[in-house]
Amino acid sequence: MIRKQILLLLISSVTFATPLWAAAEGTSTEGFYAGANLGMGMPNLKTPNGVDKDSQAVAGVLAGYKFNPYFAVEGQYTGIGKVTDNVHGSVKADALSLTAVGILPLNDAFDVYGKLGVAATSSKVSGLSAYDDATHMGATYGLGAEYHFDKAVSMRVGWDHYRAEVDVNSGGSKSFDSNVTTVGVVYHF
Repeated sequence: MIRKQILLLLISSVTFATPLWAAAEGTSTEGFYAGANLGMGMPNLKTPNGVDKDSQAVAGVLAGYKFNPYFAVEGQYTGIGKVTDNVHGSVKADALSLTAVGILPLNDAFDVYGKLGVAATSSKVSGLSAYDDATHMGATYGLGAEYHFDKAVSMRVGWDHYRAEVDVNSGGSKSFDSNVTTVGVVYHF
């Protein structure tokens, strides 16, 4: 059901943006940029009481510097999702990341990109006696596409992968992955 909603969101975003694509003036080749994203975080964490819901709408902000048409460095803060168990305990996680972005311009208005970097995740536990809050530092990566309406404004669709963890009260920690799919707007200064 959630994947259908995400697919519908992506298709409708492209459909509504199509008339604007013909009017694009090209992209800037370097400089600062900032933006905001909305999407869906899908953490893969199994709880002792079973999982009732394992996805959540997320929001994030990003800022970066584009050195040339092919390379940028980007920082991002985003939610990566929430897991709710069958007894209403929950784990919610956020990530702060720094990534190198490789960009492949397909034409004057449309780019695809890949990201690789490091992320610090923070998991907050509520109502689950088996787990406790935790932070984790690890690799992050992602893929996406960006359409430039003009030199200043673009729309971005992306997928990012994060690893987070919770502390286990009986000792140690439990890692889990989260995939985040987003649609956003970016302003190039």
